[in-house]
Order: sequence, then C-alpha cells, then structure tokens
Amino acid sequence: MTASIRFARWLILLLLAVVTQVISGEAVWPISAASSPLAWIFWGYVLFGMLSTLALIAPPFNPLLHWAYLCDILFISLMALFGGEGSAIFFSLYLLPLIGAALRQQPFVSFVSGLFAAIFYITAVLIWRRTLGIDAMPSMLDYLALMLQGFTLCFIPWITSGLAERWSANNRQSVAVAEEQRQRALAEAQGQRDKARALFEVASSLSSTMDYRHVLEATLRESRKLVSFRVGAVLLSTGRHEELYVAAGEGIEVTDQNRALQVSRGQLAQALRSPDPQVIADVGQEPDLHVLTSLRGCRSACIIPMRANLRTYGLLLVASERPAAFNGEELDMLTTLASYAIVAMLNAQLIFDLKEERNKLISKEEAVRHQLARDLHDGPAQSLAAITMNLEFIRRLLERDPSRVLEELDKLSQLSKRTTYEVRTMLFELRPLVLETQGLRVTLEQYLERFKGNNNGTQIVLDAAQVDDVQLDTKTEGTLFNIIQEAVNNALKHARAKHVWVQMSRDGNTLMTVVRDDGIGFDKAAVMRTYERRGSFGLLNIDERARLVGGQANLESEPGKGTVITIVMPIEQ
Repeated sequence: MTASIRFARWLILLLLAVVTQVISGEAVWPISAASSPLAWIFWGYVLFGMLSTLALIAPPFNPLLHWAYLCDILFISLMALFGGEGSAIFFSLYLLPLIGAALRQQPFVSFVSGLFAAIFYITAVLIWRRTLGIDAMPSMLDYLALMLQGFTLCFIPWITSGLAERWSANNRQSVAVAEEQRQRALAEAQGQRDKARALFEVASSLSSTMDYRHVLEATLRESRKLVSFRVGAVLLSTGRHEELYVAAGEGIEVTDQNRALQVSRGQLAQALRSPDPQVIADVGQEPDLHVLTSLRGCRSACIIPMRANLRTYGLLLVASERPAAFNGEELDMLTTLASYAIVAMLNAQLIFDLKEERNKLISKEEAVRHQLARDLHDGPAQSLAAITMNLEFIRRLLERDPSRVLEELDKLSQLSKRTTYEVRTMLFELRPLVLETQGLRVTLEQYLERFKGNNNGTQIVLDAAQVDDVQLDTKTEGTLFNIIQEAVNNALKHARAKHVWVQMSRDGNTLMTVVRDDGIGFDKAAVMRTYERRGSFGLLNIDERARLVGGQANLESEPGKGTVITIVMPIEQ
C-alpha cells in the first residue's frame, strides 16, 4: 500500500510539472528568483516527495507517512491558488492522494479528509477570483460547479473507503473460511494418517502371527483400537451345513466361547451369502443371535464377511449398546481389517499345512526306511544267513560224509538263486532301470511276470495294449508305477484275491489306470477314523502322491466286495 501511495505522489508530480509549465508559460527548470510562484511551489512539492521517500528507510517516521497526503492536498491547493485561469485543472489531482488515503482509513475519516480538500480547493478558487484580477461576481452556474466539485471531493473518498472496508471484510471472511477449511482438511488428513498407521500396525501384528487362533484374537484386539464396541466375535463354520461357532471373542462371556449357532434366516444368513457388510439396527430382532448371551444389552451391531477368492470363511461380528453406533467409515475400516485378518489366517493355515506336509513326508520317509529294513531282514538277510550256515555245514560234511556234499551244494545253489532273485526284485521295485529305457508298459509286464505262480495262486492280468504311444513325465511315470506296485503288493499280501486286474487306457490328455481285485476288501470309513493314529504309508495316501505330479487317485473298498483303485495322470504334450 505504501508503494502505491509513493507511486501516486510521483505521478502527481509528473502531471504537475506539465501543468506548471503550461500555465506559467516558462520552463520549471532551472529555478531562479524570477521564476513564478507556481514553479517554486512545484519544486517545494518535489522536495517534500523526496523527503517522504527517504523517510521510508527510517522506521520511526513511518507513522507520519500515513498523514503525508494532507501535505499533498496543501501543495495542490497552493498551486490551484496560483494557477490563475487554469486552477480547475488541479481539481482532478486531489483525487489521487484522497483515494490513496481512503483505502486505509475509516469512511468517516475519509469524508473529513475530502471535506477539508473541498474547502481548500473552493477557498483557493474564490481567493484567486477576488485577489488576482477577477472583478466580476461569479454566476450561479459557477457556484453550482464549485459545489459539485466539493461534493465530489467529499464523497468519492468516503465511498472508496466504504468499498475498501467491505472488500477487506470480505477478504478477512474469505481468509477465515480458507483457514477453517485448512484446519478441517488438516484434521481429516491427521485422522486418515492415524487410521492408516493403525491399520498398518494391525497388518504388521497379524502378519507376524502364525497361529490362526492368534490371528483371530489379534483381529478383535486391534479392531477395538479402531472402532468402539462392547462385544466382538469371529464366527467360523463348524463343518455342518449353515452352522457357525464362536472361534474367538472380545468382551464375550465364558458361556459363549465356542458356542455353536444355527444360521437360518435374517441378516446373519445374508452376510454369509453376500460380500457386503450388514448393519443390524436392533440386535434383539435378529433371531440367530439369541443364543449368545453376551449380546444382551447390545442395541446395534454390524457383521463383516471374512472373504477371500469369492469364498466366505467366517464372519466378524461387533456390537454396541448404543443405537446406530457404526458409520460408513467404521464399516470400511472393519472391512479392511477383516481382509487383513483372512489373508493372515490363510497364510497361517498355509504354514500349518506345510508343516503338516513336511511331517508327513518325514514320516513317510521313515516308514519307507522301516519297510525296506523289514524286507531286507525278512528276505535277503535271512537267505544270506542260511547260505552262511549251509556253507559251514558243507565244510564239515567234507570231513565226515563227502557223499552228501553234492546234494547240499545243489540246495545251496537254489538258495543262492532265490536270494539273488529277491534282491533283484527289491531293486526293481525301488527303481526299475527298464522304466527309463523301455517305458511303463514293458516295466509292468516284467514286474508282474515275477508274481506268476505265487504261493496264493493269485492270477494277475495286465491290459495295457492301448497305451504304447503314451508318454509321461519321468516323475509322473515313476509315481504311477509305485502306486500300481503298492496296490498289487497289498492285494497279494492282504486281500486274499483270486484275481488282480490292471487296466490302462487313454482318455484325451489323461491316462486312466484301474487296479481292481476280487479279494475280501475292507471298511474304508473305519480305517480312515484310525488313519491319524496308524500313520501308515499305505494306499490311503495315494491321492496325495498322485496330486504331487498333477494327477488324482481314488480308492473304493467294501468288505467282501474287493478293492478298486482309480488313478488319473496327465499325459505329457
């Protein structure tokens, strides 16, 4: 504002220089004793302008500059007094300092300033008329012109000050509104940052928990930091149709822990079938929740489906004693938290499953070692021990009864051949080399050929003529051979079957193998109930072994009806 006033003053001086030279008819510079009063007043005004400009760098004089416009009016009035017939030119020059002062003054002060300027101007004009050669009385029109000019000098500053004051008020109001909006936006940003930090802490807490039960407890514990509620619970499926149980709780009674509830109708059933959160306006009107005594006294609740991959794994239920306690923002936070929780729970379950699979693999490896040890002990080890004893017996016969040596050597030769056959059979079962060179069908023919004339009298029939052109992945081929081998061995050892059929056929891009016997069979359901305690490496895990190479297998058996094993393996393209 001060810079604008200073610019206005120098603009007035520039205009006055032109006006002074025109009115006086002489150059304003150089100044001399013979110069006109108008020129002297002009240079006095220039000196004042220079002093006021220099005063800007002196802070103690800054308040005086606010009233310097009065000197501007005084100098303009003096020039109007000595301006002669051109005094009317100076009228418009009053407006610049008056308007500049009005921008920072109250309307009343601006009106008074304009009144004084009007008085100075009218007085200067009248004095010039009376003292500088104008004898004729001014006409009524001259008086009306002077009056109109006086009104102009009075009211233009007053109007300008009023407009400036209103503009300043509007600006102050706009600034206040902007500041309020800034504070509101800052508060919202702070709130969002706090929520984001809370959600990050929740995600970190959940991701560091490897037990799904701890995940559920952490979900409820952390959700209470984000949303205020009285009772919280995670409901998971019991495995029965439309039945849930309380898997974890926050603020629930002991009697409600692990309590099962049937989902039949209402918003609880709707939440199981929909991905959207459900808001319960009146908990007492929700029939499926009546069994939870912890919810007595609660008025409103919300249900968040815990979903992943288009599947609902459970429900997050939070309830409050306040009506309409949960808004849209809180529902969004609970939904986000439920998403974190289900991912963490699935990760925890995956890690648990991996550990279980690792333990199974270790157990299976240990079982294979034990089985191999038993087979070696019952087969080749016993035969080798018998060979050793026979050799010692033959050595003594050479001394006592040489005639029996040839007979015993024949027996020893047969025992040695049988032992060699057993060892080769075991090696064939562990990893037949012919499988890598001649394929699955030839390997099965050679393997099953070994069981012809077995002690049980079981007839083994292989039907694999249609799969000569089938090529399987090496691991797939080895796994399929091991499954068929174990199925045949079990039929020979335990099923007391008269026939064992091995049928192989191609179905598009898959190879289907069916191993069927007419033995005594077994109760599959009964065996499955004791499977965890048995921990055996038997036929019950054939599907796990088949799935490891991208296939699938199924075992069906009933007492007296034999056993059927169906294996489906992908064919290598």
